[in-house]
Amino acid sequence: MNKPAIDYFNDRADALAAQYNQLDRRKVHADLLANLPAGEALRVLDIGAGSGADANMFAKLGYQVVATEPADKLRDIGIKTFPDKNIEWNADVLPQLPMVTGQGKTFDIVSAIGVLQYLDEDNRRKSLKTIFSLVAVGGVVDIQYPVPASREHQFTIGKNEIADFVQAFNQVAGATSEFSIVIDKEIPDHTGRKALDGSDLFFKTMVLRRIR
Repeated sequence: MNKPAIDYFNDRADALAAQYNQLDRRKVHADLLANLPAGEALRVLDIGAGSGADANMFAKLGYQVVATEPADKLRDIGIKTFPDKNIEWNADVLPQLPMVTGQGKTFDIVSAIGVLQYLDEDNRRKSLKTIFSLVAVGGVVDIQYPVPASREHQFTIGKNEIADFVQAFNQVAGATSEFSIVIDKEIPDHTGRKALDGSDLFFKTMVLRRIR
């Protein structure tokens, strides 16, 4: 994520945190939650954790969460609002996520909600490679983003861009790693907002599973 985008979130931290926290996060993650095993203490990487609302939801399920948020003010709000021993915060940022990748860990869930649209196409590809490297076999990736761009500093992501990347990744990875697309759909924005270009706003939801 570039500095103007991070500044955007810091400048609006209180308002954005209130917006994120008022949403039912189980509904936001309904497709993901429907594809998780019951009764297991999963390891979660929440990329772009924002106000901590998603990290809190995962922690309340008994999961161990690493929450990355490069906007200092948003991260501080999250730490104060959702103090939980199951949440470990840091300021890591895509596309490299050096703090996380340096630990050599893998995760059962990697969540990137409202993140990829703040990266240009080249950095999105680099980010997806990083994300895929952090997923344990059998683990899942939860991706959501607006279509088209809905705020300042966002990029519009092509309709089939992520699916095409998955296919290309699988071809290159061969027998070492493979991801399948579990869910790939678009839903209209229920608040009636418009995209930056004035068109109807939709949200893309994808759930990917690492099958080997």
